[in-house]
Amino acid sequence: MQLQEIGIIHNAYKNLTDIPRQGRMSEEISEIEIHPDYADGLLRIEQNKYLIVLYWAHLAKRDLLKTIPPAAKEIHGVFAARSPGRPNPLSLCIAELIECEGNILRVKNIDALDGSSVIDIKPYTKMDVISIP
Repeated sequence: MQLQEIGIIHNAYKNLTDIPRQGRMSEEISEIEIHPDYADGLLRIEQNKYLIVLYWAHLAKRDLLKTIPPAAKEIHGVFAARSPGRPNPLSLCIAELIECEGNILRVKNIDALDGSSVIDIKPYTKMDVISIP
């Protein structure tokens, strides 16, 4: 399996301790710089208010299989938790698109470290919403 980095995240989160626990807990503006070879893929992206951003959490621990989630009191397996530490630190966040200028996306609600590789971007639509009772 091979993944291609399509872009890179730029923001003020220089250290792991700077990152909010959930991206929606911060109003910080981040920039997603899409590499020129992939810039054509941004055509009409501004028609979307929210984006699913998949990125590689490059500094996350990759040897964790168990963790205690922040709201839990018991140990959970990483596949039953949202911990960034996991065998493949592929992370997902729902970002609010502020603007697209050339190959730069300005977004809010990112919980990625500055310099994180962007793997993919998709529109977040009404079809993605699941109501949890």
